[in-house]
Amino acid sequence: MKFLGFYPEAVVARAQGAGIPPRVPKLGHSLFFGAGGFCVVGVAVFAFVAATDNWLRRQVGEVSVYAVYALLFILLAGALFRRLVIKPAPLFRCYILFALAFLLYSAAWTAAWVSLRNKPGEWLASLVATTALGLTLAKAFDAPKQTFKVIAVLFVTRSAGYFVGEFLHHAISGLPGWLLWGAVYGLGLGGGLGYTLYACQELARERLKTIAPHAPASTMSR
Repeated sequence: MKFLGFYPEAVVARAQGAGIPPRVPKLGHSLFFGAGGFCVVGVAVFAFVAATDNWLRRQVGEVSVYAVYALLFILLAGALFRRLVIKPAPLFRCYILFALAFLLYSAAWTAAWVSLRNKPGEWLASLVATTALGLTLAKAFDAPKQTFKVIAVLFVTRSAGYFVGEFLHHAISGLPGWLLWGAVYGLGLGGGLGYTLYACQELARERLKTIAPHAPASTMSR
């Protein structure tokens, strides 16, 4: 995935070519915007699900419905994903990477869930989906040493968000239950993504410290 331009050497070259200090997200920034931003996106997507799920399933079928929801998530969250990446970072490339990672995540989840359709299947789907997501991001940022750690974090946070949200959805009927599910799911997945991107860019941060001793990289703490 070197062609996407997120390897440490590509990040450094982009920063040097820009002529201004790179903007390097701190951990707090990554967790805040990851969890908070994806919470908002989750609410929006699940509001759409609540309004259209039955109709869409009749029109295009179950698997296609999941694809529609994944595309909606990508459309709404792609720009947010960029906030978690060291800048300068081209928006188009951020969208491409996020789209690839999230489509693989969604496809893995769908395949596992459709195969079993029970509670163990939901847990298996969470595991294979977060494995696909973690592997893709670790590969894209050339961070093989972070792979197992970020997969574990994504699995825990995503599963917590999904299953707690599912419980609230069943406990609270109607639109409020759907919105709570989306909010909690977004918090979990987004928090995991925020940590994942921070961890996967560790080597890039270290290299950036060495290239401009007289022009320190700016940080994003909010």
